[in-house]
Amino acid sequence: MPAKQAQKIKREDSRVKKAEAGKLIYNIDCSIPCGDGLLEPTSLQVYLTEHLKIDNKTGQLGEKVKVTVDGTNVAVTTFKVLFAKRYLKFLTRKWLLREKLRDYLRPVSTKKMDYQLRYYNIHLDEADEE
Repeated sequence: MPAKQAQKIKREDSRVKKAEAGKLIYNIDCSIPCGDGLLEPTSLQVYLTEHLKIDNKTGQLGEKVKVTVDGTNVAVTTFKVLFAKRYLKFLTRKWLLREKLRDYLRPVSTKKMDYQLRYYNIHLDEADEE
């Protein structure tokens, strides 16, 4: 058990060092639902800027965190702040629930620092329909 705890602490230390050294960029790719005209990435940007919690304060990002939209991508850039990717997924899910799209879309991790909004795979049997 102590070896696992030491390994976990070592991983956290590397994340802290990367965050303190420079900037981390997390991307959310909304190209699939945007191509269908289902949503606008600017509404996700506004939601993230209002609800991101930095130093136990929401909506006060300041110079530490920037949320930008590049076409159909929403980029969250952190400067010298430890920021969990999982927290970004949590906020994206809350936004999808608020927009009543949670039943159709889900955030999927595509790369180490990227999420992509994808549709749920629903396979209907043609035999059942007939």
